[in-house]
Amino acid sequence: MASWWNPRTDTPHADTTTLICMPSAGNGDLQFDRWPATVGPWCVVRTPTMGGPGGEAVATASAGPAPPAPAGLPERAAELVADLMRRGIERFALFGHESAALLGYQVAVELNRRGAPAPLRLFVSGCPAPHYLRRYAGAAHTEPTDDELTERVLATTMAMGGNPMPWVVATGVRALRAELATLRAYRIPRPTPLRCPLTAIRWLDQDIAPEALAGWSAYGDTELVQLHGSRLSYATEPADLLRVISERATADDRRRSAEG
Repeated sequence: MASWWNPRTDTPHADTTTLICMPSAGNGDLQFDRWPATVGPWCVVRTPTMGGPGGEAVATASAGPAPPAPAGLPERAAELVADLMRRGIERFALFGHESAALLGYQVAVELNRRGAPAPLRLFVSGCPAPHYLRRYAGAAHTEPTDDELTERVLATTMAMGGNPMPWVVATGVRALRAELATLRAYRIPRPTPLRCPLTAIRWLDQDIAPEALAGWSAYGDTELVQLHGSRLSYATEPADLLRVISERATADDRRRSAEG
């Protein structure tokens, strides 16, 4: 089975507590470049930037091609969990923004299904709760044009300090198109309560209704955090987010140490 991790990028190790950051499609390879190597007591690692169904992964100039992505979010989660278990990785938290938040949720669900240790914490950012997704998307089910997706990729690339070369933009558009297909196909029969605490982050300048984020409370021990910023602030101005993660990481580690 192919590994999720590119050998040129960070890879989680069994003897290290890690924060696994899952990039969201269409936001490029620079999403976590402004993050430090550690947040609180946790080491930061990131999965490759994945495309969507049909096996299209986003190639990056720095890390080379990522491995093929399985068809949907549950399948991707199963592949990631299988790789973590093969490596003996048990002490990790998860962070995902937008569609990657749903992938993080599915990873936690898959760990539950396998009876594997739960994540230390799940951080979901800028994403409605799964059972709100179709209701919240509304007009977003209308297929955007390539020009609209190109405009979004260009704006994102520039905001993150990337070089909007034609192949970068074209790859981002394909990734966004694949991501939309994945989200249209995504269904959950009912909220699955998780065995880990969950922190849901709402960015005040992002167009997501408070109740859509509050819907994560149906998934277990959930805290809701509001931060100033837009949909890209997690990558371009992450200081407040990193402070929240660091505080939770330190508190969680202290609590586990006290519990023995």
